[in-house]
Amino acid sequence: MKISLFLLMLVLFPSFAHAGIIDGISGFFSALLGYVESFWEFLTVGIPTIIGDFFVWLSSYLLYLKFTFLLSGLEFAHSVATTFLNMINISEAINVAINSLPQDFKQIAIDIRFFDALTLVIEAWITKMVYSGF
Repeated sequence: MKISLFLLMLVLFPSFAHAGIIDGISGFFSALLGYVESFWEFLTVGIPTIIGDFFVWLSSYLLYLKFTFLLSGLEFAHSVATTFLNMINISEAINVAINSLPQDFKQIAIDIRFFDALTLVIEAWITKMVYSGF
C-alpha cells in the first residue's frame, strides 16, 4: 500500500521525481505549474489532435471502402453486360438482316463496315443501360 501511494505521488506530482534542486515552496509551485501546464496542453492540444487524426483515418478508410464497393459493382455489372450480350447474340441477328439485303447494298455496307459499327453501337448502348442500373 505504501509503495503504491509513493508511486502515485511520483506520477501525480512530478516535482518529487525531479532530479534538480527545488528551492522551497516556490520551486514546488513552479513544478506544479509545469505539471498543470502539461496537463492543460494535453487537454487543449493533444486530445483535439488525436480526434482530428482519427477523423482523417476514418474518412480515408470510408473512401477506400467506397472505391472497393464501386470496383466490385463495376465488375458485377460488366459480367452482367457480357452475359446479356452473349445471350442475345447481336451478330447473328445482323447476319440475318445482311442476307435479306440486295447484293450491291450488302457490298457497300460491308465496305464501309456499317455492320461492325452497328454491332458496336448496340453493344455500347446495352452496356450503358446495364451500367446505368448500377
